[in-house]
Amino acid sequence: ANPRPVLSIAGMMIRNDLLYPVTEVMITVPETGAFAGCGNIMPQTDCRTSFETVDYSGNAMVVSWKEYGQAYSTKEFVVEPGKAIDLNRPAWLEVTIFAAGQAGAKFVQF
Repeated sequence: ANPRPVLSIAGMMIRNDLLYPVTEVMITVPETGAFAGCGNIMPQTDCRTSFETVDYSGNAMVVSWKEYGQAYSTKEFVVEPGKAIDLNRPAWLEVTIFAAGQAGAKFVQF
């Protein structure tokens, strides 16, 4: 029995706030095997991918990427929808690589 979906997700955006490119960016959900990513994100830009809306049940995710060929990864973490998120509308997952070797994520709605 799956837990009731917390939220539905219609896409993801990966932002590179660094001053150099990042490569092989992947978002992986170990529990389900789901993954999505972007091959190359130039400095101060983002990569967006929309997909058929999927249910997000609160599973942990891992973000991995490379800077100058060196691999980085977050620990598993769970993204909680903030108070501003309307659970009746699909959201996007926004992952930001915000400092060398560091990334975070949040849900956003447009």
